[in-house]
Amino acid sequence: MADTPSRPGSNLTTIALMLITVAVLYVGRDIFVPFALAILLSFLLAPPVAWLRRTRMPRVAAVVLVVTTVFALLAGAGFVVGRQALTLIGDIPQYQRTMHQKIRSMSGAVPGSGALKRSAEVVKEIGRDLSEATGTAKPADTGAQGRAREPVPVRVEPVADPLRTLQDIVDPVLKPLGTAGLVIVFVFFVLLAPSDLRDRFIRLAGSDLHRTTEALSEAASRVSRYLLMQLVVNATYGIPLGVGLYFIGVPGALLWGLLATLLRFIPYLGPVIAAVFPLTLAFVVDPGWSMLLWTLVLILTIELVSNNVVEPWLYGSSTGMTPMAVILSAIFWTLLWGTPGLILATPLTVCLVVMGRYVPRLAFIEVLLGSEPVLSPEERLYQRLLAGDIEEAIELAEAEVAASSVLAFHDNIALASLRLAEGARKSGSSIEDRQKVADGMRMLVEDLREILDRQREGAKDGDAAAAPAPLPPAERADILCIGGRGALDTVAALLLTHVLESRGVATRLLPATAITLEGIASLDLTGCKAVCLSYLSPRPRTYARFVIRRLKARAPGLKIVLGAWNPAAEEDGAIDLAAETGAEAVAGKLAAAADLLEQVAGKPPAEAAAAGQH
Repeated sequence: MADTPSRPGSNLTTIALMLITVAVLYVGRDIFVPFALAILLSFLLAPPVAWLRRTRMPRVAAVVLVVTTVFALLAGAGFVVGRQALTLIGDIPQYQRTMHQKIRSMSGAVPGSGALKRSAEVVKEIGRDLSEATGTAKPADTGAQGRAREPVPVRVEPVADPLRTLQDIVDPVLKPLGTAGLVIVFVFFVLLAPSDLRDRFIRLAGSDLHRTTEALSEAASRVSRYLLMQLVVNATYGIPLGVGLYFIGVPGALLWGLLATLLRFIPYLGPVIAAVFPLTLAFVVDPGWSMLLWTLVLILTIELVSNNVVEPWLYGSSTGMTPMAVILSAIFWTLLWGTPGLILATPLTVCLVVMGRYVPRLAFIEVLLGSEPVLSPEERLYQRLLAGDIEEAIELAEAEVAASSVLAFHDNIALASLRLAEGARKSGSSIEDRQKVADGMRMLVEDLREILDRQREGAKDGDAAAAPAPLPPAERADILCIGGRGALDTVAALLLTHVLESRGVATRLLPATAITLEGIASLDLTGCKAVCLSYLSPRPRTYARFVIRRLKARAPGLKIVLGAWNPAAEEDGAIDLAAETGAEAVAGKLAAAADLLEQVAGKPPAEAAAAGQH
């Protein structure tokens, strides 16, 4: 995917094409909805067709057998559902009497129902009084003489048109049948010539056969996996529900289990509708409350198991979409195509997300709807610090440290975030912005230091021999970590200090003001063995040469390690940079600098690394 910014003209063209596409999809929904449903079914039916083809069966025969079998099963399920529904409709009068009795018993048993009834009567009485006062009340019937008679309204009814009445009856039936017929025809054509359809789509998508083939393969794989997992999840919900309702005694248990399996293909609304039917029936069938309570417990139990155990185990990252993207896609496709759009929302959006990964102009779709992180860990940390969201930055740091280590976090994420802040100078970053990042990073390191201290205390309480020795005060440390030029360099030195502390090496941190022309003259180097100068600048040579020369003049035996944390500083080679500046060594990573300083302090790196794991 190209990183170069797109031109305004291309963006306008993309937006115009998207609007035209949405308009065409809306206007032609009578054709596109059956075709999309056919494509969706073809993803499910393609594996059995391929299996039959491997048994040397001709493609036409395999497609006819699979499609006929599937639609026969669907027709059989519809027949069973119809019979169950007719049986329930015949029992409605009996259920109605039971429901009325239960409602009457509820009205007398609920506390305060009498007060509510009296309050309603008072409100009605006040309404009548107000109507009489304003003259809008109907005149009372006072007898045969002198009573006001209301005029009898006369309404002329048009003669019903038999053809129009027949059309009103037939249209709601013919439209679903016509859609089903189109779906069957499209499924046959898609399964009979899948290669031809794929070739035509590749030709429409462009001349890059490699990227288009990858996009089609990934989209087909994701959608097929999603549909298969959805079918398994729905079956593991509907079958236990039907069995449980049967033992509870809810009429039509098979019907409700089958409907629950089918309705859960509709996101969000499907599970609610599937639960309403058996709960309502349990309420009106049983004169008591035990059936309703048992049905409610059954639905909640299966729902919790399905949502928290089965779905995370089977789905995984099958869709590659965020939960918010699933909701937005459901709203969009429902507004566009109605209920079929709600059913097709997730598969269609999965295809769009995959296209966004391979088509540069549609990259924003993957950014908006895809589940992959759009910012790297160092970018996320830098953004949180820049926005002043210290709490979230600390949470991110703690999660990364728990997943790896303090050294890995500082070297790969924290230091990289500081490089981003330093590189933002070219884009107009202000001193206040850099100071905000530096202050936030200090607070983050303090939080990690508290975690390390608690770990030390825990090790001390659990195993005194394994607990690391307490660090000497920073004032008596023989290693100095000094920031090179500004606040960000000082924070980089703080990261190195924290790494050394986690390894059991005492250090002293000094800000960049300590190595100014006036600061070097008063710098206390008594007992100091080594100094590490930290620079985030991509060209630290000039600054480091000046400081190292004056430090050597004050303490000729002092060992100096140059921390050139920006990768651009290594373009000239670490050996040349050390020779040019007069440093004993140059380190581009915190781990390398820590090893060099530990050697100067007289602690073997292997022992230090073992201590750093605690």
